[in-house]
Amino acid sequence: MFGQGLPTLLPILFLAVSPSLIWLFFYLKEDTNPEPRYWIFIMFLMGIVLAPIVISLEMAASKAFNLFSISPLGGGYLEGALLLFFIAPFIEEAAKYGAAHLALNKNPIMDEPVDAMIYVIVVALGFAAIENVFAIFSFIPIGDPGYFSAAFNFMSMRFITAVALHGLASGISGYYFAKFYFIKKDKFLIAKGLFFAASFHGLYNFLVSNRDAVPMVLAGILLGAGAALVIFMFNRLKHFQTYQQAAVDEPNDRKL
Repeated sequence: MFGQGLPTLLPILFLAVSPSLIWLFFYLKEDTNPEPRYWIFIMFLMGIVLAPIVISLEMAASKAFNLFSISPLGGGYLEGALLLFFIAPFIEEAAKYGAAHLALNKNPIMDEPVDAMIYVIVVALGFAAIENVFAIFSFIPIGDPGYFSAAFNFMSMRFITAVALHGLASGISGYYFAKFYFIKKDKFLIAKGLFFAASFHGLYNFLVSNRDAVPMVLAGILLGAGAALVIFMFNRLKHFQTYQQAAVDEPNDRKL
């Protein structure tokens, strides 16, 4: 990786990070009261730092599954399925949500429900940026003829698949974080958010693990449905915020 030289590495690194930055710009447009840029940077950085930790946890889980084989069929098929469709999605979604919760719970910077979704998504996009870096250097032969074009095509595909997935899944858990933080202090909401986010992530992994046309089309439909759901969740939180503000303002209007 580092033997390629800066003129080769910098454009590739920019390509790897750019999908997360584009989605970040899109999601920030959903916040009518923009968050401080330094907090956006901090949360994005937390996602970056989180990535190698999560990857290490997933590698440890994989080794544990290999060590304590539980598949009666042999060949590790059951272990691989559990890891890809259940364990890895839960580890990733719990880590992204957990980082945001630790940084933001009782933090005065979170002053409206939409903030919770935004910040969890920002952590996810930081995580996805480093995941892209690992992916691009794993699958693209850097330095070979046409490598930049191949890297661009690879990142374009990840922009609408893996990076989109991370933002959408964390948007789901972020919605339930907002409900927990601003509406009802019920820890079941956190568990519910992680369950739905990990299930969404795991179902996507299941569909794309089969490269046939039908599962890939279904994966695209799943992402489209996830996008519609996250937009709906944003609007629900904005409605709640407006409703609450109206309820607070009404008594003052009467006094006037």
